[in-house]
Amino acid sequence: MQKRLYKGLLAAAALTAGFTSCKKDLELENPFGLTPTNALTDLASYQRQLNGVYGSFASANYYNGFYGVTTEILTDNCYETTESLVNFNQVHNWQYDAADRQRAFFGSMWLQGYNTILQANTIINKIDEVKSENERFYNRILGQALAARAIAHFDMLKAFSDNADRNSTNPGIPVKVDTRLTFPSRNTVKEVYDAIYNDLNNAINLLGNVDAPVNSGTNRGFIDIWGARAALARVALHAKDYPTAITQSTALINQFPLATRSQFPGIWNDANATEQIWNIQNNAGDPGSPFPSAEVMSFRANRNTFGVLPAFIATFDTTGFAADGVGRDIRFSAYFFLRNTTAANGNRNWGLRKFAGKGTAADNLVNYKVYRVAEFYLTRAEAYALSAQEGLANADLSALKTARILNYTHTNLTGAALVAEIAAERRRELCFENHRWFDLKRTTRVVNRPLTNTGNPNGGVQTTLAANSHRWVWPIVENELRANANITQNTGY
Repeated sequence: MQKRLYKGLLAAAALTAGFTSCKKDLELENPFGLTPTNALTDLASYQRQLNGVYGSFASANYYNGFYGVTTEILTDNCYETTESLVNFNQVHNWQYDAADRQRAFFGSMWLQGYNTILQANTIINKIDEVKSENERFYNRILGQALAARAIAHFDMLKAFSDNADRNSTNPGIPVKVDTRLTFPSRNTVKEVYDAIYNDLNNAINLLGNVDAPVNSGTNRGFIDIWGARAALARVALHAKDYPTAITQSTALINQFPLATRSQFPGIWNDANATEQIWNIQNNAGDPGSPFPSAEVMSFRANRNTFGVLPAFIATFDTTGFAADGVGRDIRFSAYFFLRNTTAANGNRNWGLRKFAGKGTAADNLVNYKVYRVAEFYLTRAEAYALSAQEGLANADLSALKTARILNYTHTNLTGAALVAEIAAERRRELCFENHRWFDLKRTTRVVNRPLTNTGNPNGGVQTTLAANSHRWVWPIVENELRANANITQNTGY
């Protein structure tokens, strides 16, 4: 509780400072007497402020909720079931608009993204004042804050902008680098990328020269140099900056081994931290709702709100699953379970097991894995394939599939078939980890949800989204537009 309270105090202090001119009318007061000036006086206090950054990432409006697993409801991996309370119905069916009637989604993500940036800027803007205390400790704190600011800007950019190309002049999002209350316009996509690249490269340099490790081998709850490299590799793939994607992915692959078949299930119940580069730590007693997949498959409420589409299930090698409950592809039993079968017609209701809980618990209270090394085998494979290095792309694809599928034998692919298989493997490996929607958006922009053999689809589920739909870009909500006349809306809203 202490770390989240500290976050709230500094956020309140920053916001109060921004609304000074309104204090008399609104009678705003900070009952704790804390301001950014008197709360942050030495490196130890700036270190504590990092709790606000990580607490913001852990919000139910960020990685522990809508922007994490729940973005999958926009994709072709799942469908709304009759167990749903229809809270997500409009989002699932791409019927959202700028009014954002379901305010738990786009408006909250916009607010939470910029809150995360505010928490980071609170550190970045003033920590130079105490740098002389211990420069390598300073590096450790500032490096994490810069990486966090870049990650939040990128998460916002790929959601609220229509074009992810590195040098696009299309509207991006406002780049915020201070804690002042301002009314910024939208920077171009290129300008946003420039800021992200600058922050991540600076973070990597700083985190390479620190006074103490940011993480231990078993605790990956903070953004160290490898987390910053992972962020840059992910950014570079979306930006079509393939040389950078290859370089950063290679560094990660050399540092983090893939899990063995015996280790792999333990990734998902937190029995081990294998493959994990950065995760959101969720522990008993944390405030809020740190339950990454509760709105998809809630073990607490015994509710399968979104079933896994049988058409997606069919893309896995399930040989042997019925016999031993594991099967050739170790991911299948770690990711999914058969909730029930409709006896009359044999249709099946598949549920998501991936975030069931720690150990043998079934309460959704489990760490959310932001970066795993498996992602970067696929990132490098795609970058190689699109850089005329197909042999190396096949090698990465083979390495990952060999680790996951018993007795796997690879057949080399070329051209469009190779690119398509890498995409299919990203879908399988990274499902329900906040990738599929953005992968589709940056590539084919086609969603198909065949409801064949689904056990209990909710009536009215929409099955296709056209490539030219404006819904691929999220709306900037009306509250933001009304508050800031300099913000322009995305096309179609």
